[in-house]
Amino acid sequence: MERVDNPELTIPSSEFVVPFAALDRDALPVAGGKAANLGELVRAGFPVPPGFCVTTAAYEVVASDAGLGPMLEALAATDAGDTERLTGLAAEVRSCLAGADIPDVLRMAIEEAYGELGDGSAVAVRSSATAEDLPGASFAGQQDTYLNVVGVDPVVDAVQRCWASLWTDRAVSYRATNGIDQAGVRLAVVVQRMVSASVAGVLFSANPVTGKRHQAVIDASPGLGEAVVSGAVNPDHFVVNTATGEIVERHLGDKRVAVVAGSEGGVEQVELGADEHGACLSDAQILALAGLGARVEDHYGAPQDTEWAIDSEDRLWLLQARPITTLFPLPDDAPADDEDLRVYFSFNVAQGVYGPLTPMGIQAFRLITSSVATFAGHPPRNPYEGAAFFVESAFRMFLDVTPILRNKHGLQLFEGFMTNMETRTVPIVRRLATDPRLANVPTEWWPILRTLLLVLARGRAPLHDAEALARPERARARAARAVAGLREAHGAPTGASGHLVAAERLLRDGPPEILRNVPPVFVTGLLVNALAGKLLGNLATFDERRVAMRALPHNPTTEMDLALWALAREARSDPE
Repeated sequence: MERVDNPELTIPSSEFVVPFAALDRDALPVAGGKAANLGELVRAGFPVPPGFCVTTAAYEVVASDAGLGPMLEALAATDAGDTERLTGLAAEVRSCLAGADIPDVLRMAIEEAYGELGDGSAVAVRSSATAEDLPGASFAGQQDTYLNVVGVDPVVDAVQRCWASLWTDRAVSYRATNGIDQAGVRLAVVVQRMVSASVAGVLFSANPVTGKRHQAVIDASPGLGEAVVSGAVNPDHFVVNTATGEIVERHLGDKRVAVVAGSEGGVEQVELGADEHGACLSDAQILALAGLGARVEDHYGAPQDTEWAIDSEDRLWLLQARPITTLFPLPDDAPADDEDLRVYFSFNVAQGVYGPLTPMGIQAFRLITSSVATFAGHPPRNPYEGAAFFVESAFRMFLDVTPILRNKHGLQLFEGFMTNMETRTVPIVRRLATDPRLANVPTEWWPILRTLLLVLARGRAPLHDAEALARPERARARAARAVAGLREAHGAPTGASGHLVAAERLLRDGPPEILRNVPPVFVTGLLVNALAGKLLGNLATFDERRVAMRALPHNPTTEMDLALWALAREARSDPE
């Protein structure tokens, strides 16, 4: 496949019109997300069709003359859930922009820049909002695009329609839902020479379905990429392992229609013949696309969602790139090699906390895990970083359980523990156990035995277990005294710094006290429950035993449920 260098054009630059080559990723306020990304790609030497950007300054001039102020104030005061009100205000704004006059100086600037692309050139006119193609939210498809626009007047008209599309119902609702200031958004417009595409589509430099970072995913169809982006066709689908260059998936779509440039401007759908239902990309083209995606990702330092086209002369063009915003971020130490499988257990999900923790919350757990590891005889190098098994990603807490799953007995213990703590994990663990990348590794028993003996000795576990069996009320009282002692030891500090110091001391010194007094009671309960299951045999199922256990005294979950039930009864008895 032929590599294309960016054509050098002398597109004039002004307040209202700027060539791609004058833009970069820092030009967001002037050019919006799409144009800023295209400028960045041009300056980095990627094969981008030539074009220019009608800046946000042009939009501001027209929008100011259109008198949008009162409507924008009303939008800012409207709740995101009031869709009817949002829709009505959006229609008013669109109407004002569509009927606004275009200043002569702006029209002349567009005409001059369009002339540099070639008289009568077919161009794509695309919206480029300041809140678009961002690392945190792509806003893909929220504003309009017009393809195969030919002539100055149609280009100016398409620019104006793009401005109005900043205020479509879906765009206004999307911004309101995501907390984007409606009055603060601006729209630039990209005008880019059309590629006469024989095949086009989208390319993700990471797999958006599985999250695998070194898999390029390509969807392709004959004609313009609009057929793929709009969902008009079931495209060919390819997945490439970018580390090895292997095409690991190949699914051919039906591709019954293609979107092509119309003879009088615009686009139209044409039916494809039966002989065109084979793969629309050769292996060489697939690998070239995967390589292009990898280069774009390397440039931005993050996985990218790109659009591309291949013309009739087998030249590959990059039409746009934006971050993939749906990938969950990986931990810092996650392996880059697909053969190195690591398993992270979400402590957040296990505790029913699906949202992120605060930075202070994450740091609290770092200190707790450091204290636990120290108690077990494995103090971390830096207690503020947490134990070796502590992993943080997207302000969620994970535990690296890979070494446990690679050990036969560790796997059994983990599965048994999850049966009582997080049952949804058990089938996942069983499936992971069959993965050859988690094959058992030889284990030295002395370090494990040493850690176990140290924990038992420091926690006086045998004595406390025996006490929990013989005198459960004393075991409960001892656990309560441990908690009360921690409260008294750290007192009531004064001032913000005093509270922080006391909290840090509690998180550092508290876990050993808890570990000495609470887990033995918990473990004893689990052992007795297992013994009950053995003695009952087929007389009671596991679920039936759990129902019986919930009726036992001193069960906090049952006590909370009963308190809610009592509150509900009280509310029901009082209609007011």
